[in-house]
Amino acid sequence: MERGKRTLLLAAALLVVSTWYLGTGGGPLERPPAASEFDIVQTYLINSRSQTYAIDGVLAQVMEAARVEHLQDTDVSELQLPRFYSHDGNNQTWSASAEYGELTHRTGVLTLRQDVVLTNDKAGGVLESSVMTVDLKARIAKSVVPVKITLDDNVLTADGMYADLKGQTIRLAPNVEGTYVPEGS
Repeated sequence: MERGKRTLLLAAALLVVSTWYLGTGGGPLERPPAASEFDIVQTYLINSRSQTYAIDGVLAQVMEAARVEHLQDTDVSELQLPRFYSHDGNNQTWSASAEYGELTHRTGVLTLRQDVVLTNDKAGGVLESSVMTVDLKARIAKSVVPVKITLDDNVLTADGMYADLKGQTIRLAPNVEGTYVPEGS
């Protein structure tokens, strides 16, 4: 009889330990992972492309990236080789590209870094910068570092810019300088 009690006690102990281990009793499977000083990548996307449409069904914007890493417990995705296209519905398109980007989902702000290029696809003008932010909801691009705009042989430089992608306008400031080359020169 003593042997039967030990077997029953051992079985009960194994049941308690396995319940704890499998997570039904507050074991390690229910606990959140230990905090790390580095963010953990939750999702990877390779060669991603997303499209956003206006209420009337017209294509409004396209976002592409060679690689997207969404960080766990944050509202941020890191992008490699991001490209952003803003359409206004009247064949007016702006394109922005860079080596790296960071998209904050809550605010809808895309920050582009390193070899940033903003192009007005219809006019052909090219704006270059090292850093630019694009508010995807308002469709406004800003840079507070030096920029260079090239259209044909004409060049404008400034220490910053503001571009209204819907209104098709760019405002340069401060310290704007330009080189104008007349046609036929």
